[in-house]
Amino acid sequence: MNSEEPDSVKDILIEMKTLSEICVDLAFASLLYSDRVVAEQVLVLEEKIDDLYKKLLDYLSMSIKSRSQAEQLRIYYVIGEASNIISDSAADMASLVLLDYKIKDEIKLVQQHMDQIVDLVPLEETSILCGESELSSCIHDMLGVDIVGIIRPDKKLLTNYDEILKAGDLLIFRGPFENVNHFILLAKGKHHSVEQARKAIIEQGEVTPDKELKYHQDLLVTMKESAELVVDLAYLYAFEDLPKIKTLILSTEDKIDKLQYELIEEVLRLFKQDMIGKKTLMAYLRMADSFEEIADAAIKIAFGVSARHKPYTILEEVVDDSSEALDYIPVTKDSPYVGKTVKEAEYLDDFMQILAVRQKGQYFLFPKDDAKIKAGDGLLIKEYSSPEDPE
Repeated sequence: MNSEEPDSVKDILIEMKTLSEICVDLAFASLLYSDRVVAEQVLVLEEKIDDLYKKLLDYLSMSIKSRSQAEQLRIYYVIGEASNIISDSAADMASLVLLDYKIKDEIKLVQQHMDQIVDLVPLEETSILCGESELSSCIHDMLGVDIVGIIRPDKKLLTNYDEILKAGDLLIFRGPFENVNHFILLAKGKHHSVEQARKAIIEQGEVTPDKELKYHQDLLVTMKESAELVVDLAYLYAFEDLPKIKTLILSTEDKIDKLQYELIEEVLRLFKQDMIGKKTLMAYLRMADSFEEIADAAIKIAFGVSARHKPYTILEEVVDDSSEALDYIPVTKDSPYVGKTVKEAEYLDDFMQILAVRQKGQYFLFPKDDAKIKAGDGLLIKEYSSPEDPE
């Protein structure tokens, strides 16, 4: 997150997109540990996004000179509105903590089954991360791990990417499930370099959670991951010439609507049979509603795109410069990805997450680590990197 006040449409959109993504991660972390400090920070960031949205509307309004220009700028109104909706949904989840809804055991098990999880770890004085920042340590590129917040002993929460890490900091981080244990070892001083942690991740076998999910928990996992995916797809569709992506967006959003109904029915059934308490019921209903709203925000982006005005140059820069960069990679016959597994491809250079593999015109979402990549395939990828990352 940039510490300077944004003063252009592009900078405002970058800040709004980045902050809204941070809000969702922090909201989930606050639920995970019933942490009021983190929950309160979500509300602070949500209020900042509200202010940025108002500023965006002012800037865009001053830029419009004709109806044609208004049509061309419409997508930026929509992106701002979508980011605002996402942050509002995150604030709704964080408010559960402020209302003393303690559901951390449920959430801990749920998040173990997610591709990207959020967790906390104290930074030991023996860790090589002490004295480094998130940027200088290269943990983005090497491990695929993103520090989304730092809680200092004075209870202040920091979210700048260039913040120097200190012993005693409590790091709120996000990363792939199979990577987080090695990041924790790095923070505790057990790994002596980022390179050592990366090597251990690449060499380790498949990592699976200790316990299986119950039906309602599995529904929530699928909802959260599908909601985040549909947002990624919506941004990608806005600046890439991928017509079939819109169909995928609509089908995924439709799937999320059905999952929400299934989840509501299941948790109500469990509550009536005294298998979950009232607060757990309310928490699941709130989270299901939040993820459905996030998916709706993505639909707004997809329908805000006009083929007549593509490509949206500013929007591509916004996505490239925000905390989650998206891209589509066609796999040619001389591509380095040919013959690699999904996991091998993700670590071939800087870490990337492969969201989907396109084969013979069909997209396969959340591909397995051992799935082979062939010439003619296409890769939908996401890279976690900060706006201040050097080119």
